[in-house]
Amino acid sequence: MRTFRWLAAACAVAMLPAATAAQSVRGFNDSWFWGAKAGIASFSTSQVKNATAPLVGGEWLITRTRFGLYLAGDQSFFTEMTGIEDFTGGEYDIEIKNLRRFTAAGLFFPKTFNSIRPYAGIGLSVNWIGDAVPTENFQSSLEAAFVENEIDDRRDRASFIVMLGVQGQVGRVAPFGQVTMQPSHTGFLLNDRAVYFLEGGIRINAGPSRER
Repeated sequence: MRTFRWLAAACAVAMLPAATAAQSVRGFNDSWFWGAKAGIASFSTSQVKNATAPLVGGEWLITRTRFGLYLAGDQSFFTEMTGIEDFTGGEYDIEIKNLRRFTAAGLFFPKTFNSIRPYAGIGLSVNWIGDAVPTENFQSSLEAAFVENEIDDRRDRASFIVMLGVQGQVGRVAPFGQVTMQPSHTGFLLNDRAVYFLEGGIRINAGPSRER
């Protein structure tokens, strides 16, 4: 009898990783996930190098077995300076505040390690500077109109993005961490180098994405 109890306990321990993995698959494949995240954005402008800003946001993930559709919105909070080139090789000083971003990406989950899933993604983000105000005393209305037009043109940009991340899962709760790289654009107010976003948060499985 004691031998049987030891054998049963050994089998239970041996089957635990498989059971965890099976539960993880059932809680991941063909599911809707709603998530909340926080993190930091890192960027440079023509006047500020390697600035960082806190960010918060929400997201939506639809999964299959190895692929997912990712949609997210977030805002970074900062007040920094940038510049717009003038006609003499200098710059007009511009104060910028906050960055709003909407992202859509396709994610690939290549392998599962029990309940841990690394992933990679590519997609598109649309970016808006919340507020941009010149701090110059203009010499003419023509000069002021030029700067205002440049600000309107450079406040928002669409950009290609790449993403790397990892997601765990315990029941319906899935903590995650990810980093996103967004290449620089010369016509954007955040234009000195690529922008990086380091984020972490929690995703909750809200149910199946298909009728079963």
